[in-house]
Amino acid sequence: MSFQNNGKLKLLIMVGTRPEIIRLSAVIRKCRKYFDTVLAHTGQNYDYNLNGVFFKDLKLKDPEVYLDAVGEDLG
Repeated sequence: MSFQNNGKLKLLIMVGTRPEIIRLSAVIRKCRKYFDTVLAHTGQNYDYNLNGVFFKDLKLKDPEVYLDAVGEDLG
């Protein structure tokens, strides 16, 4: 384990869908309080009206990382 930023453990939380954002919103807020937390969004189905609005409505800081993982052929 490596400790960063005043002894806080570094934590990565990854989300990609609306249900994940909604379900994890309370967890994300709590983790940001106690850990050096980085939030990453996979970019899956990313559209402000589909995902971004939830960050605002749930009072979450925007993700620090966008992976833009959507491609033409997902399957």
